Amino acid sequence: MKSPVLTMVIKQPKDPRARQLLYEQLTHVISLYGGSVTAMSHEDAVTLCERLAERLPDEEVEEARQEVAGMYPEREPGTLKA
Repeated sequence: MKSPVLTMVIKQPKDPRARQLLYEQLTHVISLYGGSVTAMSHEDAVTLCERLAERLPDEEVEEARQEVAGMYPEREPGTLKA
């Protein structure tokens, strides 16, 4: 089974009303299929993680990956790589 979480980076529209509608529609569709938003960031957290992984020693990055993998034991091994 794949990880029970999905991370996406969405470039939002500039218009504040369009951003609000996008958020409302996304959360609506997510809830329709039984999902929920468990975290949200107003920055590109995926790229931030990639940059941190480039700067940290490999063993620290792998240790962090193992900690996160322990949070989702039903996921397939190796699907959490940055």
